[in-house]
Amino acid sequence: MQTSFAHYYLFVFLSVLMTSPVLAQHADTSKLDSSSLFPKTYGTFENYEFILNGGNIKHEDLVNYPGAVLDRSFPYSGAVKSEYQGVVYFHTPWYPPSPSDQYADDPAYFINNIQVNPYTIRSSKAEYYKQIRRSEKDTLIDGIRYKGSIYVDTEEDFFADRISLPELIRRYTGLPTEQVIVHWHGGYLNPSNPGVTVHANFMLYYIDPRGIKEIKVDRVRFAEGERYFVHLVDKGYPSAYFTEKGWRAPQYTYLIFKDPRVFDPAAPCYLADFDTIGKKIYHRAKEEPIPLGGEEVYLKKLAAIMGLPKGKLKGATRLDSITVQFVVLANGQITRLESLEPLQPGHIDILKAIKQHSCVWPALWEDRRVLLFRRKMVIYYLRDKKGTIKSLNNLEYRYDRSD
Repeated sequence: MQTSFAHYYLFVFLSVLMTSPVLAQHADTSKLDSSSLFPKTYGTFENYEFILNGGNIKHEDLVNYPGAVLDRSFPYSGAVKSEYQGVVYFHTPWYPPSPSDQYADDPAYFINNIQVNPYTIRSSKAEYYKQIRRSEKDTLIDGIRYKGSIYVDTEEDFFADRISLPELIRRYTGLPTEQVIVHWHGGYLNPSNPGVTVHANFMLYYIDPRGIKEIKVDRVRFAEGERYFVHLVDKGYPSAYFTEKGWRAPQYTYLIFKDPRVFDPAAPCYLADFDTIGKKIYHRAKEEPIPLGGEEVYLKKLAAIMGLPKGKLKGATRLDSITVQFVVLANGQITRLESLEPLQPGHIDILKAIKQHSCVWPALWEDRRVLLFRRKMVIYYLRDKKGTIKSLNNLEYRYDRSD
């Protein structure tokens, strides 16, 4: 009998623990599929300051402003002395959003022919891009006119490990999307990096649930009724401010889509014009830049871009090489690509492939500084009797003779 009671109380304790809001917010969300883990209670921004159209209001007065829209929310930092824990911004239709969506004028984006929003495209990994195509024609989709379109084809199945925002809301909160506002952001949150507040077009957002660090729900009463404000803290949220090392350095997708109508789709992270006068360029360092994934993966990608045959080669071939050099910049772009020897058949294709696959060279950090680095390397390849390149074999780095 005592053993049965012990099992019963253990079961009750575990049930209470599993249904607590804290666990629902901080658990490993890749395993949260049970409706028993949906939040049972909701916050109300009780200790937050409400600002409507630039002025303070009481929470209960929000119902007096039909059409009011929630812009953004973030906690105050510890350095700010205030009676409030944070701030929530609202605006009515006649008042401009604060801040406005920084990507509102972006073109329509597609990954593997599926439309995504500007934040999702920036959360993708440029090193997996196979091809980027751009159309200048205006595009009308679901009543929204976009100024052109950009299509990205990737090696990875981008959507295999991601789910759409409506599915994420249903799975982890159980709330109907028509009553939901979503605040998607990274762990670092302040006025200069506020995340994105999503009111509509949820289907264009795709998120990897394995990156979700917290799910929290606040309830807000508007003139039109209650809405639920879902906070998604996601380590996969695209941030231009911090890398894993903690330093300011944009992701490669920010380099590409910073001005989406200007970059060269055939060389997305290659800077054609760079003035090296008066700049110190290193060619030795403690940890020198190597391509993401390593040299073998890098050569396979170059070969794929060049359209070289796969599998066993037929016919006689001979080993040859090309020596190239380029400069890796502080933001991860490369520039000043050149061959250090007379060009032979196929060399132009290698140089084009290096430019197209340019988003794989990390910036060089040394002693808390970013250094410009000149990468010199030899690419060995097999060619047939006609000089046609058949395969890329290996890569070796070279240095000046003075070393």
